[in-house]
Amino acid sequence: MAVAVPKKNLADWHSPETRPEVIHELIHGVDRYNPTNLPYMEEYLLSQIKEGHYDLFANLAILKLYQFNPQHSNPDIIIHVLIKTLSATVHGPDFNLSLGLLREPTAILHDIESDDESLSILMPYLTNLHELIRTCQFTKFWTEFNGESEAANILKSRFLPSHAHPTDDLRLQFSLSIASCFSSITLNQLSRWLNLSGAEVNGWIEKVGWTVDGEKAIIPKNGDNDVKAGVVKENVQLNQLTKLVAAAAY
Repeated sequence: MAVAVPKKNLADWHSPETRPEVIHELIHGVDRYNPTNLPYMEEYLLSQIKEGHYDLFANLAILKLYQFNPQHSNPDIIIHVLIKTLSATVHGPDFNLSLGLLREPTAILHDIESDDESLSILMPYLTNLHELIRTCQFTKFWTEFNGESEAANILKSRFLPSHAHPTDDLRLQFSLSIASCFSSITLNQLSRWLNLSGAEVNGWIEKVGWTVDGEKAIIPKNGDNDVKAGVVKENVQLNQLTKLVAAAAY
């Protein structure tokens, strides 16, 4: 488990180390828009799901191929891509970038002549979950995520079991967001935001590299949660002021 402090280097977001060279060549070369590469790209997504890796640009390439070749669209792959984006970042553009490449679910299902309504049910639900994450409404997110709605049940029974550790990925992203705002937080509040019991939250704190002090979790300083006031000195010459006053007279 990574230490939960905000990341400054976006290299992994653009070119993750786990990306195979053959996939790198496919998404950056002339074959990027070749639909015959879809099986390789979809297989790579499934490996990301199984192993817990994430490659946004490769997944966007899949959705772009679906956009140009709608007859090849796979609703299950689309849902898996959206799930990966949800658990990859709180404030990043990943989900909206993916959503921007998709048409209405009914249009997608019409093109492939599918009667499976899962995509139509899940897309609005996942969009709502994304909005709750983006606005840091973590407690409400867990209420929706753990709810008994049709969409929540489909997500938890059909799609999430394929993912390596989806809830921990979500908790890590929430922790990163918390670490950018707080230097300490009560254990009670943290347990609500991460959907963990009192006993579990202590284990999580240790896992992400924080410490416990009484009833609070102490978050290491990371440049975002320990902002210091700066003193700015201006060196203004008298002749500059006279020009300013003269200009203001007009």
